Amino acid sequence: MLSHIVLLLLLALCLQQFFHITSNNLSVAVLDIGQGDSILIQTSEHKNILIDAGLGGKVVEELGKQFGFFNKTIDLFIITHPDRDHYAGILDVMQKYTIKQLMITGISNPDPLYESFLQQILSKNTPIIFPNNNHDLQIGRNAYLDILYPFANQSLIGQEVKNKNNTSIVAHLKKADSDSLILLTGDAEHDEEREILLSGQDVKSPILKLGHHGAKTSTSDEWLSAINPKTAIISANIDNQFGHPHQETIDKLSDIEVLETVNGTIEFEF
Repeated sequence: MLSHIVLLLLLALCLQQFFHITSNNLSVAVLDIGQGDSILIQTSEHKNILIDAGLGGKVVEELGKQFGFFNKTIDLFIITHPDRDHYAGILDVMQKYTIKQLMITGISNPDPLYESFLQQILSKNTPIIFPNNNHDLQIGRNAYLDILYPFANQSLIGQEVKNKNNTSIVAHLKKADSDSLILLTGDAEHDEEREILLSGQDVKSPILKLGHHGAKTSTSDEWLSAINPKTAIISANIDNQFGHPHQETIDKLSDIEVLETVNGTIEFEF
């Protein structure tokens, strides 16, 4: 009798994994990894694009919930900018998953942890992509990332910067036959927001992942008005030492649906 129950449980698990990996939808999961950012995009071809990886091992636990049982590949890992709460968790991820490509801005970052990560990437001959807003990134047959920042004429490779937040990769997730599905902003603050707006690029999107975890240094009135989102996402840990999200930012969102990772991973299907 016990063996039958075990077999039924195994069958149920296999069916769950089968239906999970055969979904034909484009999905986005803003992972509940505590203080930091980590966003998983899964295409209809079952490709996995991980944008940032939080600070610690929580990301591995959350990826396990999202991936199929036999899925051990991250097709592309994107570091929006090299602050630890956006990349440090990848060291735990690399113990379980293979990273096929890496996207970084290339700014100089003397943090020994970051240098160790890059050394591991280079030792595996993992291809590295440096984005710019002249080249959209195809991530699936019908899905791509429309890069808004960095700009093509302002290479960040090797640059030393005072504020890494304002070098964040900013991109629309789109389908080939649609406008923006979601705008992903890393930790972009007011200065970077202003640069993007002055560039004349279209930032309008129904869903906005707020910059810098809802800090008052991001999400200017002009930026929010230009995007005109229906839904705003905040990725931050409850009672974090930075006080994110700041009340000043929350007050701007009174007419917008607000979703926060403190309530668990936030998922969308398109």
